[in-house]
This record gives sequence, structure tokens and C-alpha cells, in this order.
Amino acid sequence: MNFSLEPIVITKELILSKIPEERIMEHYLGVKVQKGLFKSPLRKDNTPTCGFYRNKSGRLIMKDFSGAFIGDCFAVVQQKFQVSYYKALQIVANDFGIIQRPNLTVNKPKLEYTGSVLEKTEQARIQVEIRD
Repeated sequence: MNFSLEPIVITKELILSKIPEERIMEHYLGVKVQKGLFKSPLRKDNTPTCGFYRNKSGRLIMKDFSGAFIGDCFAVVQQKFQVSYYKALQIVANDFGIIQRPNLTVNKPKLEYTGSVLEKTEQARIQVEIRD
């Protein structure tokens, strides 16, 4: 038997191979991933100014149209906990059981995962008919 004691290298690819981006977003934001606007859970927000979309590479992005934030699920964790990118990867991996770090607090989900999937949408076609 080969019991390797090498530490697991935590990467976004490893995490995303085990956990959907939507689940990570819902876990930390407490907002269902769907089309439409919502109030930002990352700042004091009195009007719905945030939304989700898929970028050109297919990644799920949260955008705050006030200009306060735009980023993927790992950027959300960075913003929420005010940590580095690497620390955000560790927090997500620890919270979802990919690794177990006793020095990290396990963050309970703000919202139970709804199973929602935000599909990438086609670009809008705008057609004009010229009249006399």
C-alpha cells in the first residue's frame, strides 16, 4: 500500500471539478443564482443593483452595477472575508470538505443549494427594418 503524505494542492480547477460555481455563490452570498437583479450581500444596498451572468469563457460572474464589485465565486469569497486569492481557495476547500484545516472556521451556508444552473445565453440580435 502506498500512503502518500504529500499535501493536496488546492487550485480553482480542483474545487470546480467537485463543486458547481452556483453552489459556492449561494453558499456565501445567500442569494439564489438566477437571472434578474438582487441587493448586494457584500455591501449595504437598498436597491437591487447586482446580477449574475456567464462570461465569454463560461465562468459564472457576479456583477454589482454600482461599480462596487465584479468577480467569480473566488473573488466573492475574497471580498466577503477580505483575504488573498490563495486563502479564499483554502476557505472554499475547507468549507466543502475537500481539505480539513483545524485553523480555519467552517462557514455554514447562507442558503441551502437550490440546484440552480445559470445557462450561458446567446447574444441579443437587434434587427432594424428601414422604412421610407
